[in-house]
Amino acid sequence: MGGVNVKKGYEVKYFNIAENRIMTIPLENMVGILLKLEFNVNFHIEALKAQAVAIRTNLIRNYSKMVEIDGIDNDIKNDIDNEKIKRAVIETEGIVITYNGKAIDAKYHLACGGSTENSENIMSNQVIYLRRVLCDYCKDSPYWQNEKSFSIEEIQEHIKKKFPDFMIKGVEIAGLMEDIERDDYGRVRHLKIGNELISGKELMELLDLDSTRFILFPTGVKFISKGKGHGMGLCLYGANKMAEEGYSFEEILRYYYTGVEVEKFKLPSEEMPLNGKVIVIDPGHGGDDYGYIGDSLGLLEKDIALSISLRLKNRLEELGANVFLTRDCDEKILATKRLEKVNEINPHFFMSLHMDYYPKSTMKGVEMFHFRSDEESKNIGLSILKSLKEMNIPTRGVKEGNFYVFRGIGTSSLLIELGFLSNEDEENKFKDDKYLEKLVIGISNGISNYYIP
Repeated sequence: MGGVNVKKGYEVKYFNIAENRIMTIPLENMVGILLKLEFNVNFHIEALKAQAVAIRTNLIRNYSKMVEIDGIDNDIKNDIDNEKIKRAVIETEGIVITYNGKAIDAKYHLACGGSTENSENIMSNQVIYLRRVLCDYCKDSPYWQNEKSFSIEEIQEHIKKKFPDFMIKGVEIAGLMEDIERDDYGRVRHLKIGNELISGKELMELLDLDSTRFILFPTGVKFISKGKGHGMGLCLYGANKMAEEGYSFEEILRYYYTGVEVEKFKLPSEEMPLNGKVIVIDPGHGGDDYGYIGDSLGLLEKDIALSISLRLKNRLEELGANVFLTRDCDEKILATKRLEKVNEINPHFFMSLHMDYYPKSTMKGVEMFHFRSDEESKNIGLSILKSLKEMNIPTRGVKEGNFYVFRGIGTSSLLIELGFLSNEDEENKFKDDKYLEKLVIGISNGISNYYIP
C-alpha cells in the first residue's frame, strides 16, 4: 500500500488524486490517517490498536506499491490528533504482524457473520495464517444479517446473463410450491405447498386466480446475507466486541490471524534497506547434474551458480535481508524439493540462478525471465537490468518464461541466466573474482532499489 524513501526516513509514498501528484508522509502519520479514514473512531481503544497494527503491517509489507488517497486536507491531518487515534498509533508504534519473520498480508473486513473464511475459498491459494475461526463477537453489529431484494430483470442486468424463458415452461419453487400435476390441457390438478397437498381449484379460489390453468413465475429474489466483506482475517466489529470484553490488541490479532507473532519490526534504513525482506536463492543444478559446460575452460554451470549464490547471499544479508539457499554445497536436489522449500519459507522474492549456452555464437549477457503476468517479478528484473547496465555489464533484457521452477510458487520469481558458457570471453570473466563481485553488486543493488525506490 505504500512506498518508503529511506533517505528521508521511513516515509510512505502516496498518490494524491485530487492534486494529481506523488507525495510522501511519515509512516506513522499515514497509519493515523488511514485509521481515521477507514475505521470507526468510536471503537474501543484496543480494537483501534489492532486496526492500527494491521494498517502498518500492510504498509510495510507492500511498501514498493503506492497508496491512493483522494486528498489529505488539513481537517484529516488534524483529526489524527484525535486522542484515541493518536494513542492507538503511538502505543503500537513499529509493531506489525509477522509469520516466519515476514510481515503478513493483514486482510480485514467489517463483520464476518459467524466465522471468518479460509483464504483459498476467496483467493484460490492457501495462506497459512488466514484460517477460518468461529466468531459471534460481531452479532450485535449492523452487518450481522441484512436483506436485499432484486427483481428478475435487475438480476439479469447486474450479472449480464439472461434467464430461461419462465413464461413458456413455468417453474416450481422447491420446498414452497412443487410437485405440480397438470391435466392434458395444462390445468393444475394439484400441487404440494410446503408439506400439504392442495388442489388447483382450491388454490384458485383462495388466491382469487382467474383459472386453474396457471404457472408460477418468480418476479424477484430476496438475498439474506450475514456479515460484511470478504471474511478473511480480522473481523473489525468482532475485534471491537473482544476489546470491550477485556482482550488486548495482541490477543485479538492472534485470534483472527493463525500462528502469527505481534512484534516490533526492523524497518528499512539507509544502511539496511532490505530489513524485513525474506529472499530465497536457488543455485541451479548440482551433484551429477552439471548443467552446461564451458567450451573454452570447461567451467561447470552448477559451480558458477553456487559460487555467485553464496556471494549474493552474503551481500543481501549485509543489506538486511533474511536469505535462504535451496542448496549450499555441491549436491543434486530434485526440483520438487526446491519448490517445497521455497513455499515453506514463503519469501518476498525467489530467484533461480543459471548459465546459458548457444553453440557457435557470440551471444553474451545477463538475461532474466519472469512467469507470465507476474508484474512484480518483471519490475524487479527491470530494476536489476538497470543496475547491471550502470555497471557496464552486458544484458539481454527481461522476458516472459514458462519454466518449471516457476510453477507452484506463490511468490514473485525470476530465473536469471548470468551469462553464456558458449562465449569464450564471457566464460573467462567467470574466472575473475572482480567480475563476479561486480555482478553480485549489480543484482543486489537492483533488488534493493526496487524495494526502496
